[in-house]
Amino acid sequence: MNHQRHDGPHPEYTCHLVNASTDRVPTRHIVVGIGTGLSGKNVVSYGLTLAAKEDSALHVVHCITSEDLPVETDSPQFETRLHDEMVSQREQTTSTLASHTDTWTYDCTYGDPAGVILATADKYDAFTIVIGSPRKGAASAVSQLIHSSVSSRLNRQNRYPVISVPSGVRSAR
Repeated sequence: MNHQRHDGPHPEYTCHLVNASTDRVPTRHIVVGIGTGLSGKNVVSYGLTLAAKEDSALHVVHCITSEDLPVETDSPQFETRLHDEMVSQREQTTSTLASHTDTWTYDCTYGDPAGVILATADKYDAFTIVIGSPRKGAASAVSQLIHSSVSSRLNRQNRYPVISVPSGVRSAR
């Protein structure tokens, strides 16, 4: 597995992991954008099932945002909690990706999530993008209304179809 780091406020949490598990060069690519929590696991699971059915490489992208940071930024445990969360997410995601028999990549980086997902789709000429459905709540509703949420921004672009996976859905049937 190839491992590279990216710059950012905490470069130790950014990475580019590659598992080129076959000699065959993939001709189809799926980009999966994930965030924190259970929905990210479900989105990766859905993307894996779709990639297996479509005989495709899978490219998972996670942008570190304020949602990844522990709430108590001035707490003495801030760095420890941030480290634990980032390492846990990377390990859970790569463990899940290990079951994919085709090529996969995992990028954890800083940046605008919608922009990074689209740049990754452009890089691999993806045939689709898979993301989690918008969260519930007032803040999410406002983001949807002013078109600033990741899902809203990706749904407005016209280059790639976007599959939005509702929370609780784990695989493409």
